[in-house]
Amino acid sequence: MRLRHSTVLTSLALWTLTSCSAPPSDTAPAATQAETPAPAASNHEVLPAERLADRLLTADDLGPGYTARPAASTASPEASVEGCPQLEQLGSAADNPYAMFPNQAKRVFTGPGSAQLTEELYSAPPKDLSAGVGRIMTAMGTCPSYQLVTATTVAEVRTQTVPVPRLGDEQWGQVLTVTAGGRRTVIQQTVIRDGALLLVISGSPAEVAVHGQTALAKATAR
Repeated sequence: MRLRHSTVLTSLALWTLTSCSAPPSDTAPAATQAETPAPAASNHEVLPAERLADRLLTADDLGPGYTARPAASTASPEASVEGCPQLEQLGSAADNPYAMFPNQAKRVFTGPGSAQLTEELYSAPPKDLSAGVGRIMTAMGTCPSYQLVTATTVAEVRTQTVPVPRLGDEQWGQVLTVTAGGRRTVIQQTVIRDGALLLVISGSPAEVAVHGQTALAKATAR
């Protein structure tokens, strides 16, 4: 099954293969189930793409040494998944839950030491966001390992579900450990739904931990 860079899978794993220059790592957070708090009151207004773009982080929000660059510059080649049928099913646009969320905005940052951070915002009715993202994260957590194959690279990918801060109405966390060309890199994705708004922030676990709450606070500012 062919996957394009717009799917949740390649936005994480191909990010490593094409633009990440972090040093090899031998550690990753231990696998554990993310906790979900009781639903909280929140704004259920669906926001258009232009309003989402206004709520994205800027380089100034992150501090010295960060530069924002167009999301289009991170486009990745097509890839195929081997060893995980559940992820293969997310490959087609018709079957990719994110394709159901046309209201979206994205920004990519490069930071000190070639750190990479990607922020994505989506808006849709809360029940649609919850069901769609739940399906994505379930599929990603079903296969503890698989191969991601591009025209030039074969990467071994391991996935783990990790706890995330109890923020918003729902939250999910995944860590991917990607090994390719002798390099081992750990990437974390934290996903938080607050009413009709979905925050997806991806990067090294340290970058996500430092900037995740700042991103949520700006994205949900009323």
